[in-house]
Amino acid sequence: MDDKTPDQLSSLTEPDDVDVFVVYDISASLLKKMQWSILVSAVGADLGATYLQVSNNLSDLASPSAARTSLGLGTAALLASSALFQVSNNLSEVANAATARTNIGAAAANAPTLTGGITYSGSVKGNVQAVASTDFDLSAADSFTKSISANTTFTFSNATASKAQAFAVRLTISGGAVPTWPASVEWQNGTKPVLPNGKHVLGFISFDGGVTWQGFLAGKSFA
Repeated sequence: MDDKTPDQLSSLTEPDDVDVFVVYDISASLLKKMQWSILVSAVGADLGATYLQVSNNLSDLASPSAARTSLGLGTAALLASSALFQVSNNLSEVANAATARTNIGAAAANAPTLTGGITYSGSVKGNVQAVASTDFDLSAADSFTKSISANTTFTFSNATASKAQAFAVRLTISGGAVPTWPASVEWQNGTKPVLPNGKHVLGFISFDGGVTWQGFLAGKSFA
């Protein structure tokens, strides 16, 4: 670059490494001349001791731990990515889903606990369980079907303690079979219904978690 006065310099003026500049040394109160390359090096060194360099990717921090504390990162910033939940995995990294639900006060999808009033639109649907044995398992369904051709004694299992619960049974009888119900079932007027061959529907409801049941005949001999 040719010699120029300050008023001749512009943003388009590109200095050469060997160009000489006049600088003022504050500490010595003197004007000095300095080649451009030396000036750039000196300024860079001075700034590097005070400011972070973009190209260093924060490696020039005086204290990384102090910086994490200042940013509120704590020790989480030191964890490997495998120890953290990834957004794209939708919490599939949880080691124990049941424990995680307990920790946040949530219930499993197949056994939710709801409090307060519930408002919904549309119909309510449930499984119908065809009973292969003689036990009505209330953890499996609230609607059951069963056919008998010989005298059969039934049992009820897995009622929820201290909760109200109800279920319905469609019972098909042939061969004059007689059903026997658990002793915990109370019938209207203390008399259980006499059921002939055919298709019948009975209901059972408990207000004390299955300790006692009120049984009733919804209808008999459907055809």
